[in-house]
Amino acid sequence: MKSRSKLALAIGGIVGGSLVAFCCGLILTVMVIVPAREGRDLFSRPTGGPAAVGTPSVGVGPIARRTPVTPSPAPSYSVITATPTPRRSSSSPAASATATPSVQPPPPSPTPTPRFAFFYVEGSRVEELQCAHPYLQGWVRDAGGNPLNGVTVQWQYWNNTEFAISGDPELVWQPGEFKFTYYGANPHTATDFILQVVASADDPTGLSEPLVIHYSGCDTMGQITNIVFKQR
Repeated sequence: MKSRSKLALAIGGIVGGSLVAFCCGLILTVMVIVPAREGRDLFSRPTGGPAAVGTPSVGVGPIARRTPVTPSPAPSYSVITATPTPRRSSSSPAASATATPSVQPPPPSPTPTPRFAFFYVEGSRVEELQCAHPYLQGWVRDAGGNPLNGVTVQWQYWNNTEFAISGDPELVWQPGEFKFTYYGANPHTATDFILQVVASADDPTGLSEPLVIHYSGCDTMGQITNIVFKQR
């Protein structure tokens, strides 16, 4: 009898426990899960539409109506495609034609030396010892080498200036010849002799480059002859 009573008690405990668990689950379903589902159905239902058939109505007060939102028209976009500018190759003919050449300007030309009507014939003069009767003698010739009379030759020495005319007939000189003597100066004193063909004694414009003779004294060059000026 005692064993049967224990068995009955065990079975009753198991059944009772199961019943209690079932009741708890049922209460949880009714109180939590069902209201939550009804709430989701309520807010997902279209505004102003009829309630779904078989759906229990829950007194939750008036339902707020949502103003339907009109979707904004999709914005229109215009696609701008930039046309790339073609690049010219540096080796193309057009680029070569427009390229500025790097050319250095030519150097300035030297100032031309004035071209005189007469010139001294280099190496023509002869220098000799002469202290008793020192003098200078020379010739004026045209472009063909012929004697040329009437040409004025200027001589500067020891701060003096003298003039002679080639072929002067009053001094019985030969055609084209000119001469200078210097008795009044000390022929032993060194100086520079400057000879030049000029326009005249009144107009000493140079018609030749000045000929400078470094005179060292009559002991070596008191007699200077054959000084030739030639016409171009």
